Amino acid sequence: MPSPRRLLILVLLALLPALLQAAPKSAKTSKKRTPSAAGKPNVLFIIADDLRDYVGWMGGHPQARTPNMDRLAKMGMRFTNAHCNYALCNPSRTSLLTGMMPSSSGVFGNEQDWRRSVQITGKPTLPEHFKSLGFHTAAGGKIFHANHGGPEGRLSGWHGGRRGFEQDAAWDTRFPDAGVQIPDLPVHTGQNFNGMNIWHWDWGQIDVPDELTDDGSVVAWASDQLGKSSKQPFFLAVGLYRPHSPWYVPKAYFDLFPIDSIQLPEVKADDLADVPEIAKGHEKPGGHHDEIVKQGKWKEAVRAYLASVAFCDAMLGKVLDALEAGPNAKNTIIVFTSDHGWYLGEKQMWHKGKLWEETTRIPLCIVAPGITQPDTVSAEPVSLIDLYPTLCDLTQTKAPEHLDGTSLVPMLKDPATKSARPAITIMGGGKQAGYAARTDQWRYIRYADGSEELYDHQTDPHEWTNVANDPANALLKQDIAAFFPTEFRSASRPVAEILPETSSDGSIHLSLVPGDALDAKASPPLTGRGFFIDTSFDYHPLVDQDSTLVFQGDAKLGYALHLVAGQPTLSVFHDGKVTTVSGDGLQPGTCHVRAGMDADGLMSLAIPGRSEMLANAPFATGFPGQPATGLAAGRSFGPLSVKDYPNSTPFDGTVHRLRITLLPPREQVAKPAPDPQ
Repeated sequence: MPSPRRLLILVLLALLPALLQAAPKSAKTSKKRTPSAAGKPNVLFIIADDLRDYVGWMGGHPQARTPNMDRLAKMGMRFTNAHCNYALCNPSRTSLLTGMMPSSSGVFGNEQDWRRSVQITGKPTLPEHFKSLGFHTAAGGKIFHANHGGPEGRLSGWHGGRRGFEQDAAWDTRFPDAGVQIPDLPVHTGQNFNGMNIWHWDWGQIDVPDELTDDGSVVAWASDQLGKSSKQPFFLAVGLYRPHSPWYVPKAYFDLFPIDSIQLPEVKADDLADVPEIAKGHEKPGGHHDEIVKQGKWKEAVRAYLASVAFCDAMLGKVLDALEAGPNAKNTIIVFTSDHGWYLGEKQMWHKGKLWEETTRIPLCIVAPGITQPDTVSAEPVSLIDLYPTLCDLTQTKAPEHLDGTSLVPMLKDPATKSARPAITIMGGGKQAGYAARTDQWRYIRYADGSEELYDHQTDPHEWTNVANDPANALLKQDIAAFFPTEFRSASRPVAEILPETSSDGSIHLSLVPGDALDAKASPPLTGRGFFIDTSFDYHPLVDQDSTLVFQGDAKLGYALHLVAGQPTLSVFHDGKVTTVSGDGLQPGTCHVRAGMDADGLMSLAIPGRSEMLANAPFATGFPGQPATGLAAGRSFGPLSVKDYPNSTPFDGTVHRLRITLLPPREQVAKPAPDPQ
């Protein structure tokens, strides 16, 4: 009989083939090979924020000072009829960087986390695509949607804060830091320099050197990147935050525009007289325009915007200088654009939004060595969704199949090339979406209620005379409308996938994922019911400390499970009042939270293994009715007002589990809870 040692050896030898087959392959053989982009041109993608046609070569304002934008325009091709696909930051940038129209992605709000859209899931963004091809991807500043971080310069918060809706996996290198888009502003917003008491829309001179501003630090980093030589082609994205508000730029840029010399935009006093009612929501006493005029701030605002544009131009000049002085000038494609335009009192509008020319038209310049000729122009209608396929075409890489745009390379090669379709801009979403089409001559707008506007830019460049009701234009409108999307897809899962059938005992069990949303009609019934929430998620304190996991309803009636300064909080709303129960502050990493309200009106919130807190709900025997608004997971606000929760943001991290059980309804309609005293 063999010894025990020999027996063990014989057994191991017998098992060896199976063990070898099951063993993991070495790192050398298992590592997925990254495609080589050797020989491809570099891409320098530069995007400004809120930059309208106040650019020298665009002719939007006679006092605009943009020598570097004009210089870049002459280096290659400038598009004089380029437009955004949505006139708000988040949906515009999402559209550009995914190559999908807002109607295809379902993304149409600034607080809507594009990363949660089921239409985008699995489809590579522009930088992701280039990274997968072997390009070194690097970014500084705002590329995806992000914000200044408010008066505290927070990393998270309203509009996502300085992190915003960043896509960490898209970049090999990130400035100012991994997971951060916008450097902290040297002077935080909310200074009220202009006396308007609108903290996110302020302007004034700041005593800060260019290089110490947020954009200045981004440009210094980008310039350093451009000074390096590398065998690996790069995709370098540079986000210039100006002229986004707050319009805080150094004094020298204000000095370029003496206040007494400022020319106001050309406006028509009764310009809104011939537009549909649906387009007049901003026309109201005490609105921005009313206050600007009343306080005599119109020239101040135009001056501050012009100063911010001039500052943006100076930053662009530094990037161009660095490229030209470095080793990459002859083999780098340059794209310069903006996410959308801006109103400065036209049609009594300020800020962005709407479907008129001032907010849809944007600068677009492309320089492609060996393709574009210097100082060439195209007046054909193009839009931001065309950039993704264009860059694929210019780098001779295969474009993903999901793209909605058309390559502009034929125009870059031959400026006489005509566009086959108008540029489409969308506002609103779903059944409330309105559309604008810009051809070489016409702007045609059709709102969700069927009302229309039509402007002839050959005779009416200011869009002062709406000729949509002229019978002679009926066929023209029909031809243009054929290019409007026929469907506005939802970014959320279908209702049937979210809402299950009621169980035999009357309870309802939901398993949610961030991005799920149900309108009021489709949301589960709450009348007479309590609920129980069980969730597990990865918590990052710098990003998620004031985020919302799930809510249903509004401030009149509803509930929300959210985080307040890192504390999990269950809030129940009734008649504008809120009752909360909060747990201990969470620790970084994977966290488990359970919260609910039973049918007897007892609220509870537990962090298993650590604590459980109890409180009386504002009503007993379940909810006294059905909330007037719906349910959403991983979105901001809902019942949480901007005023009371200014730093609320969609939950950014991974959610492993988010289950809601709605308890069987009580037979009796809920009544106010007794006073615990």
